Amino acid sequence: MSSLFEGVNLVTKDQSPASPPTVTTALLFSSSWCPDCTPFVARLGAMYEEINEDEKKFEVVFVSSDRDAGSMATYMHAKHPGWLAVSYNDPNRDEFKRKFGCCAGSEAATVGVSPRKYGIPALIIMKPDGTVIKESGVKEVEGFQGGEELPESWV
Repeated sequence: MSSLFEGVNLVTKDQSPASPPTVTTALLFSSSWCPDCTPFVARLGAMYEEINEDEKKFEVVFVSSDRDAGSMATYMHAKHPGWLAVSYNDPNRDEFKRKFGCCAGSEAATVGVSPRKYGIPALIIMKPDGTVIKESGVKEVEGFQGGEELPESWV
């Protein structure tokens, strides 16, 4: 089975190499400088920790729109639970933005995202092989009322 993350340099919060996810995965398009991202990332983090409390049911892979690797690392340390990320210098970071049409408006032309479907924050929900389950999972995160189950539309 081919993985969406084959050949992608995934890292942990401390920038150590990470293995591709094997559970339902949310690709998070976000940045440290985005005012709308801060409350969304906090909600997603709380949801992530609650759902994964007893067993790992879903993973988040961060696709940064930060302006440099240092800002991305600082953001991950300050605001992210144990999520994975596409390494800042991996060209797949921009490839994911093009593939899913998700990025900050200020980087759309530089990255080559056209058309842009979603600004940031954006959340694409998928199976471990990369099959998209839900194109935008933002509403489910904003409406999460607690519990240990994934939202129905993410299964």
